[in-house]
Amino acid sequence: MMDILTFGISGILTLVVCIISIILLVLTIVFGIIRAVKKKFKKTFIILSIVTILLGIVNFFTINNLIKSFNEINIDNDESINIRQEDGKIILSDNPIEQLFMSDDKKTEIICEYIMNKIETKDYENIKNIFSNDMINNVKNLDEGINKLIDISNENITNFKSQSNGSETHWDNGQHRKTYRFSCDITTDNAKYSIGFEYDYENPFNNETLGVNRMVILDENRNILVLVDNETINKGY
Repeated sequence: MMDILTFGISGILTLVVCIISIILLVLTIVFGIIRAVKKKFKKTFIILSIVTILLGIVNFFTINNLIKSFNEINIDNDESINIRQEDGKIILSDNPIEQLFMSDDKKTEIICEYIMNKIETKDYENIKNIFSNDMINNVKNLDEGINKLIDISNENITNFKSQSNGSETHWDNGQHRKTYRFSCDITTDNAKYSIGFEYDYENPFNNETLGVNRMVILDENRNILVLVDNETINKGY
């Protein structure tokens, strides 16, 4: 598994190769024009074309592998995770480049583990922090949902697994609101549960919606135990 230092070095080398490819492409175009106008440098133009194409193919696969390797970087999701809000967006990492290249699956995995860490504290106020301010102010049965999460935690959570269920993006004047839907399958000493979340990851139109805006808790037979839903959410656009 690639570490962040190796990824950084690989990224720099890839950038250098990309710059060389661009220079070769420009030279190919220049010699192509000269070849078309003055009928000279035929051999040079052919060689440049072949090298540019081959290097372009190499770049394509190198960049793909680099992104794939980055998504496999082991991100420590324990006490070091301190999800916060900044400029209408949820911040998952102090390294903006790291967050920029995260896949949606990785983002929801980190958010889910952060939520589970809060639930395992069994502390009402800690758990309340996973929900958006808009939901806290508008959903009347939120207490019921939080207390059920505490009850589940009291059963001793032995295992959980996150699963991404999709996302939604709204664009307006170059800005966008992004919402993730994901679930956490939980095993305790007594039972199994599945908790579905709708989570505002980014909303420059109204940062009061950042966080969980919908939560449904299901038992192992898929029966709904608790549903808390911010139906009056003010999206801001």
